[in-house]
Amino acid sequence: MMMKSTRWILIGSLVLVLMMGGLGLAMGERVEEAGALVEVTDNDIKEIIERLQDPKTRQEAIKEIERIGKPAGVHLSQIAKDRDKDQNSRVTSILLLGRTKAENARIDLEEILEEDKDKFCREAAAIALGESQDKEAIPKLKEAMKDESGNVRMRAVWALAKLQDKSGKRLALETLKGKDVTAQLLAVEALEAIGDKSIIDELKANVDDPDLSVWTKIHSKLAVKKLQVLGLNDIDRLNFLRETLKDEQSEVNYWAVKELGEEIIDNTPNRKQAIDILNEVAKDPRIPGSTSASKLLLKFIELGEVTREEIGE
Repeated sequence: MMMKSTRWILIGSLVLVLMMGGLGLAMGERVEEAGALVEVTDNDIKEIIERLQDPKTRQEAIKEIERIGKPAGVHLSQIAKDRDKDQNSRVTSILLLGRTKAENARIDLEEILEEDKDKFCREAAAIALGESQDKEAIPKLKEAMKDESGNVRMRAVWALAKLQDKSGKRLALETLKGKDVTAQLLAVEALEAIGDKSIIDELKANVDDPDLSVWTKIHSKLAVKKLQVLGLNDIDRLNFLRETLKDEQSEVNYWAVKELGEEIIDNTPNRKQAIDILNEVAKDPRIPGSTSASKLLLKFIELGEVTREEIGE
């Protein structure tokens, strides 16, 4: 069984799982399901939107909406803008507006980003605008870099980078030196999206600076790794991740474990090599990433993503 790669988005108390690709986003009003075209009516979409607002059925509703795509946009906008709705339903709807690239969603998302009192909804709006690929959102995202919330500011920098605008680079670097740990972590993601390797030396200097906080050092080191791996060919990338598993910093070696895990989940041509690397490391307790590698492989075996034969058992 092959699972699609998932992206975990943490916003406030909400951990939202948005499935990455492969869900057959529909063109127009028709979706392909089990090899046959099925009409999706407005009532069908309304019923799915109702399930989206129920925590028990939200994850399945997310998958269905992603498969339907743009036709769900009007209904998603209604939930996204309704301040009487619960926060999780609004945040989910906002993110899906960006993921499905719903028509005419930009104006609604910009309004939420600029005016909504809920910082988590503003944060989600920034993410959605980045995923929308609509460059007309750039001016509002630049304004959002002045938001009172550090999370919103860093999501705006990330979104701008997704739209090929790197104007938030300096703000992200400054955020790394601040005291907001969550914003620091989001700054790392933003710098990864910007992808400017010229800042690696500056980030390395953070790691060695005795006046900076422990978290600044950790996140700067993580940012260095994420930038260094960009652009490497498959062989060099796998070797880089193998070496990173030896890093003493748990946040750094855990990142390498997750990257190798993505190769397995996505069933890439590097799947076997990724399994072999994780298996090799899992068997050597002297390697810092050993425990995380072992836990991930066991989880994949439980899920049916990896067989015991593949790890030599």
